[in-house]
Amino acid sequence: MLASIRLFFSIAGRVGPALAGRIAAWLFARPRRHRRPDRERELIARGAPVPLPDGLSATTWGAGPVVLLVHGWEGRGAQLGALVDPLVSAGYRVIALDGPAHGDSVGSSTSGPEFAAALVKVRDQVGSLAAIVAHSFGGFTSLLAISRGLVTGRLVIIAAPSSVPEVLEAFIALIHLPRAAVPSMVRALEHRVHGPMASFEVASFAHAVQIPVLVAHDTEDREVAYEHGPRLCALLGARLLTTTGHGHRRILFAPEVVSAIVDFVGEGSAVRATEHSTQEKS
Repeated sequence: MLASIRLFFSIAGRVGPALAGRIAAWLFARPRRHRRPDRERELIARGAPVPLPDGLSATTWGAGPVVLLVHGWEGRGAQLGALVDPLVSAGYRVIALDGPAHGDSVGSSTSGPEFAAALVKVRDQVGSLAAIVAHSFGGFTSLLAISRGLVTGRLVIIAAPSSVPEVLEAFIALIHLPRAAVPSMVRALEHRVHGPMASFEVASFAHAVQIPVLVAHDTEDREVAYEHGPRLCALLGARLLTTTGHGHRRILFAPEVVSAIVDFVGEGSAVRATEHSTQEKS
């Protein structure tokens, strides 16, 4: 399949670079849907659906302050399922969202701003968010949503990119899009997201993220290079949890990562409880 795509763009990018660029932009915004494994089906069967607008799908477990789980590109909320039972046991209501055009949500294409808007729709439906735990592209969209006004107490980002323009360059290289077609592709994407690609560098909006952040990244991540983790920490003043041997997806199931996330989220509850007690005394 990839060989056919590369052949198409190598020809179309020279014959009609403007059209080839628009087609590449269309392809860049269309996530593939993958079969949901049995472990996710069983997890969802133990939860309850969350009523959401615009065809969005989400599942909830437990009761208490809300922790929202956000997946990455071509993923599903239940991919972060290893966190559900530990967080529920710690006294949280956990909600796993399938983003637009992902999992059981409707749609065939999406973008960072559209994904970020979906997080706001969840907040509007369920109330305040104690924390967001997000993987890969979901980490970027969570940062984007927070920078645009979404309120949450804490944020965990796992194996997330610090730059969409860098992701775009990697995609261009992957499909062998001729450079003559790139300006057309960029224009089409910028039209969709209503802004320049440079505005999707985390560095351009990191100053607006003023909450505690934990960044987890594996040194052997082959999809989002480890260097993005320390870079995000520097931009956000975040804590860094470095792992080795888990890669891009197995990190979601690593016991030490799950434990660190539950502890980090719990610190937020302890701070809120202390603040409440102090206010009562005064």
